[in-house]
Amino acid sequence: MPAIGNLVLADGQASPANHTFAPVNIDKDGVIWWADRSGGIPLGYPQVSAFIRQPVGGNGGTRTYRETLKVKLPVLEVTSPSTGSGIQPAPTLSYECAGTVELILPERSLLQNRKDLRAYIRNLLADAMVTAMVENLEAPY
Repeated sequence: MPAIGNLVLADGQASPANHTFAPVNIDKDGVIWWADRSGGIPLGYPQVSAFIRQPVGGNGGTRTYRETLKVKLPVLEVTSPSTGSGIQPAPTLSYECAGTVELILPERSLLQNRKDLRAYIRNLLADAMVTAMVENLEAPY
């Protein structure tokens, strides 16, 4: 089992920059949280989370691992001083882009099956059609 450490992820800029997501906590449900605190305003911290549900045995139980990975990219409203005192209002959340990947991995799966699944998902997200769907909001025809 790997120890919880920093995640270093590149962004989607023309010249990609690496961003460090430091561990925040493991919540009461067992979800592991990381945040990129470089922006300085907690409301606007980009976040990554991961959760692994172990197989449940017995009658009616599933014999699969379920892994959920999420990325949240909040965007804060641009505020300007609008009060008589000239004090800038506290930032507020404008919107949030988010993505979730759920992996369903049967207990019987081979290491190569799991490697293939990860590679297919990585390559799917890099495919030109998916890139057009996500970046340009274009539907395939």
